Amino acid sequence: MRAGAFLAAGTFASVMTIAASGIAAAEPATDITVDGTYLVNVDIKPGTYIGDGTPDPAAGGCFWRRLWKIQTPQDYPDPNYYIIASDFVRSKPVVVEIKATDVGFSTVNCGAWHLQPAQPNTGSAG
Repeated sequence: MRAGAFLAAGTFASVMTIAASGIAAAEPATDITVDGTYLVNVDIKPGTYIGDGTPDPAAGGCFWRRLWKIQTPQDYPDPNYYIIASDFVRSKPVVVEIKATDVGFSTVNCGAWHLQPAQPNTGSAG
């Protein structure tokens, strides 16, 4: 019983030290410079991104995916099951709207992506 009490006290002290240290979580990025899979609202901000496009068309095109879940080894084995939207393009630039409700965004061979400023709402439907 005593070991459990010490363990609980140590865990509580560690949590309090981290909470009181003033270390804030990093803001999500507005630029994506490396191929990979990114968590929306954690690694990157949602919004409209413009990609530089395929740096080397001979190596293939740009492939991006918006994801509703990041696949793990225990999940359904088909990676296409987790895609909300995707595209394979060779043209430049590449534009994608990453929504706040997306869980992840994956990019391969697209070059750098840059978040565009939000367009002001004019109140017009057209």
